[in-house]
Amino acid sequence: MATIELNDQFTNEWTVFEEAVHKYYDDDNDPNTPLPEITTDDCDGIIYKKIDNKYYRRVLVDDTVNVKWFGAKGDGETDDTEAIKKAIKSSHSVRFDRGQYIINSTIEIPMEFSGLSISGSGSDIWDKNSTILTTKTSNTLFKGVEGLNTFKISNLIFNGKHDDHAITSGTIAMDFTDGGGLILDRVVVKNFSEYGLYSEKGMLRIENCYFRDNKIGAQIYSDSSISNSEFAAGDIPLRLVAGGNRLVNVWCNSGKISCLDIEPLNTNTGHQNTSITNLYIGEVDSGQTEAYAIRIRGNDVKRVQQVQISNSFFVHAAGNSINGLVYVDKADEIILNGINVLGKGLYSTANDYTSHFVKGINSNRITVASSVINGINKNVIYQGSNCYDWEIFNNTFNNCGDHIAVNDEGANIYVAETMGRTSVIGNKFLVASGSSVPYAAYVSSIDSLNWDSNFISYPNAIIVKDPTYTSSPENNFSGSFYRNGNDFKTINKAALTASSFDHGFVRPNKNLKHAQFFYDNNYRKPIWYDGLDSTWKDSTGTVI
Repeated sequence: MATIELNDQFTNEWTVFEEAVHKYYDDDNDPNTPLPEITTDDCDGIIYKKIDNKYYRRVLVDDTVNVKWFGAKGDGETDDTEAIKKAIKSSHSVRFDRGQYIINSTIEIPMEFSGLSISGSGSDIWDKNSTILTTKTSNTLFKGVEGLNTFKISNLIFNGKHDDHAITSGTIAMDFTDGGGLILDRVVVKNFSEYGLYSEKGMLRIENCYFRDNKIGAQIYSDSSISNSEFAAGDIPLRLVAGGNRLVNVWCNSGKISCLDIEPLNTNTGHQNTSITNLYIGEVDSGQTEAYAIRIRGNDVKRVQQVQISNSFFVHAAGNSINGLVYVDKADEIILNGINVLGKGLYSTANDYTSHFVKGINSNRITVASSVINGINKNVIYQGSNCYDWEIFNNTFNNCGDHIAVNDEGANIYVAETMGRTSVIGNKFLVASGSSVPYAAYVSSIDSLNWDSNFISYPNAIIVKDPTYTSSPENNFSGSFYRNGNDFKTINKAALTASSFDHGFVRPNKNLKHAQFFYDNNYRKPIWYDGLDSTWKDSTGTVI
């Protein structure tokens, strides 16, 4: 077939057209149907032309059209909405050159655009060569329609304000109430009055993106993935409203209400099986109203379940605000593992402190493990009402429950429920400030506490306190703690260097609620230290 070169009327670039019989695509999008022939009605002067009774179609690199071929200016003043609509309606991928493109009414992304892409020339907010899509009205820029599936936006900026002094801002950059499978790569979204991204469909893929200063940065539905991206400022930078999501290398910080919300969209939406790793959580700019950086909240019909956050950093260091870090309500099987936590600690004031690491109500089977927790000013872990079976394993609590806390606010672990069934095993409780306020744990009932192998090093005489506690020179709650570095002791005060634990033995219930047994090689049987009457006993309750 013959080719000709023609000068584009809008861009003045020379482009190649090839003589052709068939169109690029079938309107029905059926791969089994032959491509339709070009007709005079198809000749738009952009993709198809008729010259000397022959039909020509523009040669498209990577099946992509330029919005400027359809009349878009990208000059920051001209309304480019209609030109962009025409480019998208062409059913080819769309490219934006550098510039600022004004969109003053909503552009629908049709089902026929599935499998295609919208790309710009750059998304560096400091680079004048970037592509910016913006508006001068309060409207949504892009809206997916029912049936749209798997398309990509890359290498551009959505800005809700066309200049820094604009009073009016766009409401939503991308509305995907309908249309799923969106892929975002190297996209910046900022300054939208409602949402940067709103989704009620799943299978989103977001990588290398930056959301900032939107009321809600992004609302993500189920089975989506986010990697190497940052969500900052606004009211809530990131919301996960259904389960099955995967987040890796994500920053969430500086929200006014929270930084990350994990909660069902409504009472019909399940929320299970979410994994988050290498997460950075920063401060909430809430002022003197206590706010939590992460809120994991179910509703009366759908609980949040099976969320795991690991290998992450939670920080409350800057600003002037009262922050907690994780709030849990109506949630189950939440695991926080390998978290490095930095609270205000000794730098706190009455109006600027870190209240809790984890606070929960109505939530079961919460696990906090292998974490280093520094500078939480009140109860580090608060297991509140209707909370059962929490597990607290192998953590280091360093200088927590200090500086702001008074009385039992100094308990690093606080269990409000009488039968909370809480396990506290293998932790370190360390206070180097000299304060006598912090201590390890407060429980509403000793009966429901599983306590073992915890290391204690702080001035307070209290190890574990319950409502019946009275002060004494030493709180011998359990035989399996170190007290300020001392060895375990036998009945005759000799170190139990040759003794071993026998965890298979059933604890007797003869008034030994406060005891953890040892196997004593001298007596050749398990023995218990009874903290109630300061004696050692065997399994029958006989003093030895």
